[in-house]
Amino acid sequence: MADYYGKTYSSSRRTRRKRSAIGNLIDVVMGVVTIGVATLFILTLIVPRLDPREYNELSTLGLIAPFVYIAQTLLTLYWFLRWRLWVAVPMMLVALSGVFQLSLFYKVELRRVYTEPNLRKQYDRSAMKVLTYNVRSFIDDDGERCIDSVAKVIKELNPDILCLQEMGFSDIADSLFEPLYPMPRSLSRVNLSPAIYSRYPIVRAGRVDTLINFVWADVVIKNKLKDDTIRIFNSHLHTTAIRRDESLFIENHDYLDDDSLSRVRNMINRLAENNKVRAEQADTLKAMIEQSQYPTIVCGDFNDTPVSYTYRRVARGLSDAFREVGRGYSNTYRGFFDMLRIDYVFATEEFEPLSYEVVDSWTLEQAVKGRGENADTVLVRRYGNRMEAPTEEQLREAMELQEGVEEVERGVKYSDHYPVFVRLKFNRKTN
Repeated sequence: MADYYGKTYSSSRRTRRKRSAIGNLIDVVMGVVTIGVATLFILTLIVPRLDPREYNELSTLGLIAPFVYIAQTLLTLYWFLRWRLWVAVPMMLVALSGVFQLSLFYKVELRRVYTEPNLRKQYDRSAMKVLTYNVRSFIDDDGERCIDSVAKVIKELNPDILCLQEMGFSDIADSLFEPLYPMPRSLSRVNLSPAIYSRYPIVRAGRVDTLINFVWADVVIKNKLKDDTIRIFNSHLHTTAIRRDESLFIENHDYLDDDSLSRVRNMINRLAENNKVRAEQADTLKAMIEQSQYPTIVCGDFNDTPVSYTYRRVARGLSDAFREVGRGYSNTYRGFFDMLRIDYVFATEEFEPLSYEVVDSWTLEQAVKGRGENADTVLVRRYGNRMEAPTEEQLREAMELQEGVEEVERGVKYSDHYPVFVRLKFNRKTN
């Protein structure tokens, strides 16, 4: 009997030692991973302050910042669950040091908002509607023209200021967009790419050379008291030079293959070199913004994440519409795991952001449905519950709204970006 219990006890000790050894091995591996992630996390806090022209490859870390933040959070939770407080507490402190960075990617809602999507809300009629969109020469994911889809989005959102990047041929844009505005005679345009369309008269306009690749326009807003001039910048900063097949290479985890190291190295080198170019562009753009004597709106595709020198340089002193009134997570680039926000709307202090939306198919569908689920509903909403038959004009208007809903439900084709739609309230300064 004693031998039996002795053998059982010995076997139990061996099992515990084996489990303990496995647990210790896991902790060692996780410890190495934790050190690596914590180091990357700290570097992402520093990177926006480093000039890519001096700190070359470090500037590429902004691209993976969202993944690093997620990994930091998960590892902190892991060590708390393992009750390794000597690791968990420092990890938590490191994570807390980056809390201020969270709003660059995710706008936390401290209270749940039981309201309609922003596109369906009713806003002050004086609010200025701004849309920025990289249309990639009107090419969709299948390599086909998506001009009709772009027109559908713009027609539905009906912006006052329209900033487009990668326009391609201007005659296509002119024939497409001018009829969409209710007052085509007042439609003005900087006849360049990037392009600025405006419902307000454009009194001056210009551009910087193709390396800098942005245009500006001074537009006049007519008010009861006096007219106001504001300046619009539309920017398309230098490309990342990452092709579609390379984006899929990352998304499909093909970089884990043995022969992929050289390809990854090549991509990092190109990213680093292009970050230098954008840093130069950001300095030039910021200088022009600071020289502007008018209230200013800055739109465009910056090809850089919020964790970058480019973003920090341009955004300083301006309000970022997403950080002010956005909700949840924002991604504007349709690729790289749908994790990147690289299209922006900034404004000077005279503008109060009221709403921010990245316009995907669901958001657009909700906006259309908010105005007309069917022809009968539209007629009642617009003209009241009348007994007499609607006129042909009323019926045609109702049917057009219903067709708009059906078109969106069939799907809208996008370029490799989503449109960004913002409402701004202009508050004139009083001297």
